[in-house]
Amino acid sequence: MLHYNHPSRALISRLILLLDHLSKRLITRSGAQPSDKSRRRLGGSSMFQVEDEEGTRAAGCRDPVREGGDRHGAAELTQQDMDIYTIHREACEAKKQMYVDPSSGYKVFTEYAHLQRGRCCGSACRHCPYGQVNVKDPAMKKRFNSLFYV
Repeated sequence: MLHYNHPSRALISRLILLLDHLSKRLITRSGAQPSDKSRRRLGGSSMFQVEDEEGTRAAGCRDPVREGGDRHGAAELTQQDMDIYTIHREACEAKKQMYVDPSSGYKVFTEYAHLQRGRCCGSACRHCPYGQVNVKDPAMKKRFNSLFYV
């Protein structure tokens, strides 16, 4: 996994491996009900942590609304966007690879699935955590609306 010609790729690959290692350490099996859990942010990052009453923690997917962050697209969000965000967040918390888009009926990869893959697939996915860096066609790249790519 050495990228001699691309030091930035080496850094990104290493960061992804460290993130994966960290998330595996934070994930513990728990029989708690979802209503018993509370969320909190992990050290100012865009990741959040789910914690139940017994203190058991599990790493979740990215929370796009950061503390003190700029929600430049918040005025443009529709009810459909918020529904997609809610369904996606619940799918990530349940560690699901895909969910069904409420508007189109198509299956959509979650951010959790992308993080398990470890790189951008280049398909201009809605919840790409890598900024759609491998999308070849500029016309396919999407605009980020503060929750996901549209």
